[in-house]
Amino acid sequence: MKRAALYIRVSTDEQARHGLSLGEQRADLEHYAQVHHYTIVDVYADQGNTARKALSRRKELQRLLDDVRADKIDIIIFKCLDRWFRNIRDYYKVQDILDEHGVDWECTQEKYNTTTTNGRLMLNIKLSVAQNESDQTSDRIRYVNEGKLRRHEALGGKCAYGYCIRNKRYAVDESKAEIVRYIYQRAIAGESPRMVAQEIFDCFNEVVSVRQVRCIMQNPAYIGTYHGIPDYHVPIIDKDSYMRVHAIMKRHTRPTKHGNIYLFRGKIICPSCGGILVAHMVRTKKNLLTPAYYCGRRNISGPVAGKGKCEYGGGIRETVIESWIVKNMSRLIASYFAEFESRSAEKGYDIEKKKKSINGKLNRMKELYIDGMIEKTEFLSRAADYQNQLDELSIQQDRCRTPSQAAQEIRGKIDSFQEGYKNLDRKHRQELWQRLILRIEIEGRPRPNSGESYSNFKVTFA
Repeated sequence: MKRAALYIRVSTDEQARHGLSLGEQRADLEHYAQVHHYTIVDVYADQGNTARKALSRRKELQRLLDDVRADKIDIIIFKCLDRWFRNIRDYYKVQDILDEHGVDWECTQEKYNTTTTNGRLMLNIKLSVAQNESDQTSDRIRYVNEGKLRRHEALGGKCAYGYCIRNKRYAVDESKAEIVRYIYQRAIAGESPRMVAQEIFDCFNEVVSVRQVRCIMQNPAYIGTYHGIPDYHVPIIDKDSYMRVHAIMKRHTRPTKHGNIYLFRGKIICPSCGGILVAHMVRTKKNLLTPAYYCGRRNISGPVAGKGKCEYGGGIRETVIESWIVKNMSRLIASYFAEFESRSAEKGYDIEKKKKSINGKLNRMKELYIDGMIEKTEFLSRAADYQNQLDELSIQQDRCRTPSQAAQEIRGKIDSFQEGYKNLDRKHRQELWQRLILRIEIEGRPRPNSGESYSNFKVTFA
């Protein structure tokens, strides 16, 4: 008896439009195998996959081909040819594998004879018709979606966490939007995605996975951008907060294994290679554990490495930086606001000139696309890049107009800052520095000699 593999495929769209189901196909194939006295080896079912998807994305088809290569199958049975393939090129790729291992195929609802010239011709015609039908369906869907994008309507039934669909448009779901805002607030305060997910459960009794938290932190939908189109719907997060969190995620800051709290994690710049110093717990001479920061490249290139590599072989204790910043906070805040007031007008003018230049490039590129000089894919890619540049400049422009909120809060309490700081626990101290500080640079190149002290830092506020 021949060993038969039953292959079933149905796309989500076909299920909705035609009522096709895996169960119906399976019953049909099992009956066919029973009538022809075939022994069923296994059933391979690709659900929710179209026949035009890449071969690698049809997981059950790949499993079937693995069994073909292992010589476990003599014949493959499927309902009709379009359940197998709607793409001539992919059909022949798979057919070469079947021919190499002597495996045949049969349709329960259609008859083909691939041993004759006319039979192969009819097969190619059938595949061409199926491929053309699939292409036309794709074109219709694309046309409909392009119209929805122009009208800023919702695509499909799914939307980002914190949004819902009302009157065919994306609208803010306030019950979930509060959690989205909380995620961004905690991320800016230095919390890891894992810690944020745990806090959401504790505070809101809502289960949000760590992976989902990471996705929310990087999704431009929360500033109103969808498919590269700005102001597509109402934003939940302001652009400044989004860019800050996006920058944090780019640094791949991971939670500590033992739950240690590092006040300046991701903020201190290596004085040699310009990388971010990595936080560690080290032992003092009195055998006490204390946080310290080292360059992650120090063990690779060494303290006396050649040009272009990290030459910083030392580390710096957290208490040294913390004491220096607290002691000099009054001067740092005064310097920040003095520089802000003197540069805001000049910098705002420069930013406006840059925005005007980028808008000019964007308009010229639109004209090239309309005239057919560039392809749509290139236009969309470059337009998205220009839009990202404009968004970043808008954020910088807003910063020129308004000082950092954290800096304003400290300025209002500068006389009692040191006393108030002493009463904060480590978690709230970390939150303060993560909100306030953009980066910390070690002034001058510290000597690698043991016991050498650090006397000065350059602190840039966010």
